[in-house]
Amino acid sequence: MPLRPPCDLFVCAGEASGDAYAAAVVAELRRRIPDLEVAGMGGPQLAAAGAEVVQPIDGMAVMGLLPVLARLPTFLRIGRHVQAELRDRRPRVVLTIDYPGFNLRLQRSLQDLRRNGVRLVHLVAPQVWAWRRRRAKPIAGLLDRLLCFFPFEPPFFQRHGGRADFVGHPLLDLVAADHAGAAGFNLDDDRGGRLAADARLLLLAPGSREREVATILPVYHAAAEALLRRLRPRGGPAIQAVVSKVPDLPIDLYRRHTDLPLVEGRYRDLLAASHLGMIASGTATLEAAILGTPHLIAYRTDRLTAAIGRRVLKVRHVGLPNLVAGRRVCPELLQEELSVPRLVAHAERLWDGPAREQQIAGLAEVRDRLGGGGALGRIADAVAEELRRSRRAHTRITGMGS
Repeated sequence: MPLRPPCDLFVCAGEASGDAYAAAVVAELRRRIPDLEVAGMGGPQLAAAGAEVVQPIDGMAVMGLLPVLARLPTFLRIGRHVQAELRDRRPRVVLTIDYPGFNLRLQRSLQDLRRNGVRLVHLVAPQVWAWRRRRAKPIAGLLDRLLCFFPFEPPFFQRHGGRADFVGHPLLDLVAADHAGAAGFNLDDDRGGRLAADARLLLLAPGSREREVATILPVYHAAAEALLRRLRPRGGPAIQAVVSKVPDLPIDLYRRHTDLPLVEGRYRDLLAASHLGMIASGTATLEAAILGTPHLIAYRTDRLTAAIGRRVLKVRHVGLPNLVAGRRVCPELLQEELSVPRLVAHAERLWDGPAREQQIAGLAEVRDRLGGGGALGRIADAVAEELRRSRRAHTRITGMGS
């Protein structure tokens, strides 16, 4: 069987956020090195950036122990396929992005290539500071370079001899680019209506996975109805609740749990326009922090995953803005704490007044701690440096064999 065409860089992303980071980094690298050959595992954004996608990531974004176990045979098959493609492509650098359960296992399988000059880089440090801190040592030994989004992460890996660099968070760049030159308020819902430009929006963002939406959205819907009943008699600006819909999920999933307007694929625009958000824990909360949108953080998973999490987590906070700030900036309602009365109480407190102003100041502090922009350039610098190092390594090995 003939070998696949070689490439300079092989990129592996496993879900939508990683696909966005991969695309931005590849686009920046190809701007600097127009003839750069890139292949990998990713989605439509990586393909649009000029990479050859040899393994799509449709359906790979699952969360929780039981859903992962249910799809384990699929993940193992995809892993074998990606490893075979990667070995055929003979890249100079392998860049894996987040998705640690899959990507770090892949990196572990490539140590023989590393010994022959292939440079192994991982973007987004595994959250060893949150649980299983002993994992920092073996992870540090797997990689030539680990690129970290948060300033408190590198020391966990550097103390074991690994190279770990704080590059800042690329969301600062991506969000800024998304809103550059944005003009006016123009948000249409799924029924052909338009959200009122003069209304205060209550944003419901129940997550990006089917299980999250099915679990969290019913509670959000009931809380929104209760909150609006309490706020509307007070007068003032009109109030409207709206749900952020993920394009990849079916509309019927949402309509089983709410009759509120849905806006698809415009999450950052919704954030910028919203007065307050109820947001599922994850990267979406960091985007809210960057845009300065007051919000509360909620999450609920299956009981087995939650029970394991309670035993192993070593941090006081779960929400990313709170972890970055090192204190509770946004309320967190997790598992059994995620209830309608608690959601309403926190949302009402953040709607107006001192608690709202205090959180807005805290979100500005979070933005400052994320590196001040320019992360995409620093990531591209690091990968370009590893490409140069790999070239020297291959030359040295070839010379030794002649």
